[in-house]
Amino acid sequence: MTILDQYQVFTKKYPKKAFHYRGDVMNYRLFGTGEKTIVLWVGSSMFTTEAYFKLQEALAERFQVLTVEDLAMKISVERIIDCLSYLIKFIGLKKVSLLGMSHGGGLAQAFARDHASQTENLILYNAPTRPKKGDEYAEDVIKGILHTIEELKNLRKIMPLSTIKLALLDQINQALSREEDVEFFEFLISKYTETDERQQMEIIRDLLSNYAFERMDFKFLNYRTLLFYSHDEDPLGGSALIEALVDMMTNPKLQYIETDRFQLILDPKPMVQAVKEFLIPKEQKSAL
Repeated sequence: MTILDQYQVFTKKYPKKAFHYRGDVMNYRLFGTGEKTIVLWVGSSMFTTEAYFKLQEALAERFQVLTVEDLAMKISVERIIDCLSYLIKFIGLKKVSLLGMSHGGGLAQAFARDHASQTENLILYNAPTRPKKGDEYAEDVIKGILHTIEELKNLRKIMPLSTIKLALLDQINQALSREEDVEFFEFLISKYTETDERQQMEIIRDLLSNYAFERMDFKFLNYRTLLFYSHDEDPLGGSALIEALVDMMTNPKLQYIETDRFQLILDPKPMVQAVKEFLIPKEQKSAL
């Protein structure tokens, strides 16, 4: 069975559900076993949360997994995290661990700060952040990202999304050797729409323009933050914002994993193993 076949089996086995809240709609999946629940806010470039189905299935062997798949709302970080907060209450959960990647990591930080009572742990990979009292270099990086978003908006008036997709496909062909893997990424990219792009850019713009964080925001997560880093050449904001994130957390655990944004989709084992070791106490493991 190819990875595309596995993906199609996954989407049929775990159909999306719709949560309606104050005129907004948040589509989600909830499955898996275990006392702890992980909220996945993963996705980068043209790959949505659904693309990381292998990560979801592997985590679901030990945890409940809640993923936000699609949004039908006027996009703002505040609306998204408030809707998730009510979804968590609706499901009947008290606390969740958040795993955020790329701009999803920014959403996870905003949720953890504004809904601390519902947050048990914070796990981030290639996540941008904006320090309230950041250094000049980090501020320059943020200004650069915001400028790029504005340039992209103008560029998209003359360059179709299909052209950008072709450029990413060329990059994938150079990075991957197996034909079935390339075909899977081609399928994922074909599903990516103008709406997906607009929502992603709006979230990043809102995060970096209006959400600045400081150490006090995450003091309650002492020893309860896991920060991944890797050899990925395309983290949002680069190493400057990752270093700022490390400085902002209280006693975070830093974990290097041998992966990148493509391999994480194909083989999430390094991340899954690290997450299990972080969330399951040693004394609990010995009882398993």
